[in-house]
Amino acid sequence: MLTDELKKYILDFSECNYLGEIHQRIQTVLELPDWYGQNLDALWDSITGIMYLPAEITIIFQPQTIQALQLSEEVDKIITVFKEAANEFGEIVLNIVK
Repeated sequence: MLTDELKKYILDFSECNYLGEIHQRIQTVLELPDWYGQNLDALWDSITGIMYLPAEITIIFQPQTIQALQLSEEVDKIITVFKEAANEFGEIVLNIVK
């Protein structure tokens, strides 16, 4: 059950030009430790075991560069990880802006 103490995070990948930059943004915004592995498995582990919950996460991906547009498939994979975590744990409200 979600409470009023929902922590809000905004992940805007619109200007990211490479995958590492996306993971750095995730690490910074979600306040993940330095040892965050910057891959999908590490993302799952972080969402489900490290980051503060309950949380409202807004993911924005409106590519501003050709390089960002080329990351669409990777961003979709990242969004899928967040969706699966939200469905499984119920303490994440997920908003997607594309």
